[in-house]
This record gives sequence, C-alpha cells and structure tokens, in this order.
Amino acid sequence: MNQTADTHAGPRTVLVVEDEFFIALEVKSALTNAGFEVLGPASSVDHALGLINDTTPDAAVLDVDLGGERVTPVALQLKTLGVPFVLASAADPAALAENAALAGARNLSKPTDMRQLAQAVGEITDMAP
Repeated sequence: MNQTADTHAGPRTVLVVEDEFFIALEVKSALTNAGFEVLGPASSVDHALGLINDTTPDAAVLDVDLGGERVTPVALQLKTLGVPFVLASAADPAALAENAALAGARNLSKPTDMRQLAQAVGEITDMAP
C-alpha cells in the first residue's frame, strides 16, 4: 500500500537515508525541530525502498555510501516519483557528477551543518524551516 505524503496540510515528510547511527539521529532531530515529519532513518537501500513503497515522501536526505552500498537505486526511485532530494555525503563531487541518478542534486558535504540541511530541505519542499 503506497500512500502519498500530504503536501498541502501539516508537516512535509522527509525520508532520511543514512547508515551512521548517530548522524542519522542528528539529522532526524534537526528536521523534526524544523517542523518536518521524518520517515526512517533507513540505513540500507532495501530499507529505504521499503519505506518509499509504503509512503511516498515529499523530499529526502541521502547519504551516498551506505556501508559500501551506493544509494543510487533509492535516488532513481525518488526521481521516478518526482521526489526532490539533497545529499549529505563526503563523496567526491566529481564522482557524484558522473552518477546520473545523483547529478544535479545539492550536496551538503560532511560534516553537515544541520541548520543548513534543514534550510536546504525547506527550499526543496517550499517550506521554510
């Protein structure tokens, strides 16, 4: 059952995909404090795709490297659904530009400033934190 997050009332739903536990908690806390509803965090591609299958988010924050697994399938699914996303990754910008699924996405390199992250998510969801 796939529900679409309500983009017209209430908080925007943001999928968080991050494999580092404490960073995931920090991202979740920053987004929650900025008024977003957080889906996840998901620590693997399979977990993230399962969450997307259940509820289509309004936006997403993606780490590129999930313990050696690339987030590309998640980015492709989000693009197919028209869901905007930002990256929070220490990955090389040139390598990101070469990945068609990730090219063009804003990358907030690690360590990520959580205020900047919440602002970037606000911009892609038209919801200023």
